[in-house]
Parts: sequence; C-alpha cells; structure tokens
Amino acid sequence: MKKYLSLLLALVLLLPGCGKKQDETTIQPCEVIARVMWVGAPEASEGGDLFRWYLYDGMRQQGFGKEEEYYSDEEMNTLLSDFYGLEDLHWYDAAIVRMEGVRAFELAVLSVPEEEQDAVVKAFQEHLLDRQGVFTGYEPEQAALAKDGKIVTCGQEVALIICEDTRNVRQAFEACYGDGRFAKETPDFLLPETEQRPDGRYVYVDPGKDDMTLFDSSAILAAWERGDDSSLSREDKAVLDAAKRVFEECVTPDMSDYDKEIALYAWLTGNVSYDQTHYEKKGAPRTSYEPYGPLVKGKGVCLGYATAFQLLMDMADIECITVTGAAFMSRENHAWNMVRLNGEWYCVDPTWDMDLWIAVQDGEPFVQYSYFNVTSDYMASTDHQWDYDSIPEATAEDHGRS
Repeated sequence: MKKYLSLLLALVLLLPGCGKKQDETTIQPCEVIARVMWVGAPEASEGGDLFRWYLYDGMRQQGFGKEEEYYSDEEMNTLLSDFYGLEDLHWYDAAIVRMEGVRAFELAVLSVPEEEQDAVVKAFQEHLLDRQGVFTGYEPEQAALAKDGKIVTCGQEVALIICEDTRNVRQAFEACYGDGRFAKETPDFLLPETEQRPDGRYVYVDPGKDDMTLFDSSAILAAWERGDDSSLSREDKAVLDAAKRVFEECVTPDMSDYDKEIALYAWLTGNVSYDQTHYEKKGAPRTSYEPYGPLVKGKGVCLGYATAFQLLMDMADIECITVTGAAFMSRENHAWNMVRLNGEWYCVDPTWDMDLWIAVQDGEPFVQYSYFNVTSDYMASTDHQWDYDSIPEATAEDHGRS
C-alpha cells in the first residue's frame, strides 16, 4: 500500500500544474487534486478498499478511477444535492472521496465559477455542522474530526477537508497550483445563535430529520402478561422471545427495581451496537428504530435503544417513559428514557452509554456509565433538548438506589 501511495504521489506531482509554478487556476481535474489530497491524509494508509470515490464522468480520460466510480452530469447533480444540499449549482468538475460507516473522513473538490463559490462554501459549512451533529454522543472522535474540518479555496476550486491532518492535506491541495500559490481558508463557521431559556437550557425545536414515531408494544406486553403469544405477528413474537431470553439472563425474583433496571441497562449497552447504516445515504431500516433491531438483530439507532429499554422496563413492571427530543442544539433527533424509582424520576440514555468505559476503584474494575439515572439538569448540560414542559423533571441525586 505504501508503494502504491508513493507511486501515485510521484505521478501526480509530475503532471503539469502540480509542483510547478502556475497561475491561480490549475489545469488539473478535480479527481487529480482530490487524489493528491488523499495521499496527504493519514487515513490513506489504511487501504484503498475503505474509500468510496465519486468522480465526474466528463474528466474520465484524465483520471485513474474505476468504471463504477464515475458519474454523469445528472448523477453528480443528484450527489451534490444529497450530500451538500447544493441545488441548481453551475459547476465545471467535481470529485469526492469518503469513508463510509462510522468515519467522518471526507475530501471534496468542486470547480465552480467565482459567483458560485460563496454558495459552495456555505453548503460545506452546513455539512460540517451536520456531520458533527451526526456523530455527537455516539462517536466523539469522529465528531471532533468534523468540528475541525476545513474549507479552502484556490482559483476556481473549493475544497472540503475532514481528516486527521488537515494541514498536510491543505498543503497537498496547494501543490496542485504550483510553488508560491496558497489556498485561502474560509473563516471557521460560527454556530448559529440558539435561543436559550432563562434557566440556561436551549430552546427545543424538533429537527425533523428522523421519523420518531414510538413503537406500539401493547400487543407484546399483553402476550407477556397472559403467557400466550399465539396472536402475535412473526416480528413481535421474535421481539418477545428475545426479551424473554434477556430476562432469563439478567433478572431474578429477589432483585429490587433498581437492580433490575441496572442489569437490563447493562445488557442493552453491552450487547447492542449502533446501526452504522444510519450514517449512510440510504439510512437505517425502520426495525432499527424499534425494539426488533436491538433485541433481535443486535443493532439499532437511538429510538431503537430507547424503545427496547422501554419494553424491558414495562416487562419488569418499572414505570418508564421514552423521551423523543434532540441533540446538538436541536440539529439532530435523539431519544432516551426516564424511569421512576421510589417516587423519583431519573434519566437514562442507553445509546450514549453504549461505548461504556471501565473504571477502577479499590483495585477492582467496574463499568462507569455517564448517563445512567442522572438528573434533567445533567441531560440539558450534556447537549440534550426536549419539550421541557411536558416531561417530568428528574432532580434526585442518589441514582435510584433503594
């Protein structure tokens, strides 16, 4: 792999316009510029198979890509709209490379008329915010990469850089314009002003990005209570069977409600993974928003975690509600739960606790949760927003121990 990267870098630097004195308009196609940038990114050493390239078909004869990596005018217009919200954009050339799944890495180069550059810069700025929001709470390291992403311009090209070494990639971008040409970095995009309440909490606004309709588990609960699942659909029966197995593994008759809660929470956060397709264009299937995903398939998104936990609490006869709210200053939909123990409400967020960490006390390791039985104030201070007036307030500090 290292040999391939060295050969590619040597090749592109020998091409006219790369590594030689040029004016501010490079003669290199966006694909070549993007590949030079890619070689400068630390992620490139992980292997080419991890990357997905989107290249303009009109420059195929000057490129190095595979047949399936080239897109027509119409297809590229659709990609620019889907990825960056750029509609009716006048452009000359385009190249994008991404790492799919739970990776924020992305390089994009668009060649556009001068009058279109501001629109591209603004779209890239919004994209950086969206990518940061998508990973907030779930993948902090990837959210940090998006937060530190850069947008640079040179000549008629606008480049987006999200990687582990933006400085080196920027220098690679500049190399395509010859010695002495420097890209202009756009100002860091300031977060939009978000209205705050007198108590300091952000005003909640439904982001409207995901369908947060709650799963109706009444049929499953009824079957659980009567010990007869003959009337259930195949999917609901699979959910009930999976939930029964969890109970057999985690719950004993002598447990207190608190012991049941933490045992079921530990199972959910320790055995279910986040559905990575949520980060992709196609999105996660609806089952990942319901108990079926976490309990049967072993993966889900936040609403799937929350509704699965809700079902387990209902089966344990512990009062619980599912909160559909938001995160990242109401830019991303999010869901979590509240439980009532000994007359007090507590907040839990199993999705954001899925990457649990091990602490040590008195020489003994134990699981340390960040969002188990915490207060509403804590949730608000850790980037959770919700309809504050319609949801109970959690104020107890003893974490629900009886």
